[in-house]
Amino acid sequence: MAVLPAHVLFGAAYYHEYTPTYDPELRPDERLKTDLDLMVDANFTVIRVGESVWSTWEPENGRFDLDWLQPVLDGAHERGISVILGTPTYAVPPWLARQYPEITGERRTGERIGWGARQEADFTHPAFRFHAERVIRRIVARYADHPAVIGWQVDNEPGLHLFHNHGVFQRFVDHLREKYGDIETLNRAWGLVYWSHRLSTWADLWTPDGNEQPQYDVAWREFQARQVTEFIGWQADIVREYARPEQFVTTCISYTRNGVEDDEMSDRLDIASGNPYYDMQDGLLLPDPTPDDHEQVWKTTGVWSMYQTADWMFSSRQEPFLVTETNANSIGFCWDNRPGYDGQWRQAAWAHVARGARMIEYWQWQTLRFGAETYWGGVLPHSGQPGRTYAEVARLGAEFDKAGPLVAGLEPDADIAMVYSMPSKWLMQKYPPLSKPDGAPDPASYHRIFDPFYRVPSTRAARSGSCTPGSCTTRAAGGRG
Repeated sequence: MAVLPAHVLFGAAYYHEYTPTYDPELRPDERLKTDLDLMVDANFTVIRVGESVWSTWEPENGRFDLDWLQPVLDGAHERGISVILGTPTYAVPPWLARQYPEITGERRTGERIGWGARQEADFTHPAFRFHAERVIRRIVARYADHPAVIGWQVDNEPGLHLFHNHGVFQRFVDHLREKYGDIETLNRAWGLVYWSHRLSTWADLWTPDGNEQPQYDVAWREFQARQVTEFIGWQADIVREYARPEQFVTTCISYTRNGVEDDEMSDRLDIASGNPYYDMQDGLLLPDPTPDDHEQVWKTTGVWSMYQTADWMFSSRQEPFLVTETNANSIGFCWDNRPGYDGQWRQAAWAHVARGARMIEYWQWQTLRFGAETYWGGVLPHSGQPGRTYAEVARLGAEFDKAGPLVAGLEPDADIAMVYSMPSKWLMQKYPPLSKPDGAPDPASYHRIFDPFYRVPSTRAARSGSCTPGSCTTRAAGGRG
């Protein structure tokens, strides 16, 4: 278990590096002071910084700028605010993409992902690893001894893509060779006599793009998740070379991503962390109005599903966890803008703490005026002036401050355990046992089977007037289920 303060950490992701282009009317140092003072008034105890801006840390190949974060850490420390510092490896700088185009990830064999978003790089490629390791070492060596830093987040929401690059596929073949020993053993284990798929040599193994053999498919998905786990563990080991013993190492998990096997990944970390996003307004009504066929993806709808995500985070290590991101306001896009009703921030935050959260950290401090997430509302709006969201969050911060150690490290007391099997989910995504209303195969079949067992207790309890949503804990069992 990570070493954490004896209270629930409370704060937000903070990107002071956006300030020069964000608010030209204020000098960056004035904005920084204003922001940090507002955080103190809201009883913030933690901020997360640095994970999104590799091109700021290293503007050109081999030229580093590491000092820009110093005023943020110094100012936070002066005010008693702790810092979680992130490694910036999930967002590749343009110079790296230009100089090493071979690191471009492929969604299918030969089909490159376009640049301009994030996580487009094949993180297994040696050129990427060289540059990633170099920037990680520079940043961590520079700030590991800063007294504000209590922990490290490596990368950010890993596992977005399944990479089909040539090097990745060759490592898959090597993995199978090591696991099965010889080609005939693989032929027997996978039943490759079927449809004349018996291999005569390892070079006969086909790429996954047109595969219809379920044995192959689940092996490929397990391998992909193992690459993500290895990548995160690799970063964690580098950070630990510099980190102080009391500093923890984690990563923020988006639990529905294709390359995530959360229990194995969390084994390489000191504490599990997750990013539970949820619909506010009527999305938190009881009784639950969510249609039975609603697919829960990167954000959830319904109180029961928010609790399920919290239990999922707890189950990663069977220990309390960190909420590294959650919505400070309306999330999503310009056409779907639903800021919370008064009190919903408190309801959601206390729900997560009741299920084991040791930190509630919003994304993000201030709403951006640029970029793909311009409509992801922050604690402060576009104007940078405190408003209703800030008032709600500050009220919650005062409650956490008053509660102190009484609510730190709560663990759910459940009468039911549910086993969550990643291999089963992977197979059902490609070979769904259920169909959609139009008769098409439903890749969300696993959750359509799993979720009703989780959802029923909360629905019945809500209808009876005694709501205890999420009364079951889950175990993200993966291959160990």
